[in-house]
Amino acid sequence: MKAIGKFILLDLSEFDAWLEAQKIVRRISLIQQHHTYIPAYKQFNGSNHFQLCQSMEQAHKERGFAEIAQNFTTFPDGKIMVCRSLNTIPAGIKGVNTPGICIENLGNFDSKNDSMTAQQKECIVHITSSILHCFKLEANENTVVYHHWYDLNTGKRILHEGTGTTKTCPGTNFFGGNTVEAFKVGLLPLLKK
Repeated sequence: MKAIGKFILLDLSEFDAWLEAQKIVRRISLIQQHHTYIPAYKQFNGSNHFQLCQSMEQAHKERGFAEIAQNFTTFPDGKIMVCRSLNTIPAGIKGVNTPGICIENLGNFDSKNDSMTAQQKECIVHITSSILHCFKLEANENTVVYHHWYDLNTGKRILHEGTGTTKTCPGTNFFGGNTVEAFKVGLLPLLKK
């Protein structure tokens, strides 16, 4: 574990103990999955975790946010950065931030871009499962959500694929795709193991 200011870099083996030690005073009922898009894998050099998160925070502040949007960032090497207190509502998906925890996964996981490393895949599955367990949530499409499933303007969940104004986030190839159906085939079975 290494900290610079509020940013805390954890190995996967340290995450569960860190999570258990937190005193969380707000109700959590869902986990948001995102990809950073930029920075992507080509900006990650294996040792610049803090620099990248500090740059993301600066970009978010320039957009009017009080601080970095996400609670956590995962990296290609399987490490996790704590970016924002779990007691602070994230700025991830309009309409579902209040009950949420926001996980940004460093990379561009749209098709023909970054191919997720095995370490990052393991990290995403592990921390998502740990958070579900911590808050006694069942793994399903209502407790683990993708940014793509929500209209950017209204903050409402899209009921029919291809309607509304959406991002591709967390990527058209994130665990096989960014649709609800892709989640049920790609990520959900791994969370239920």
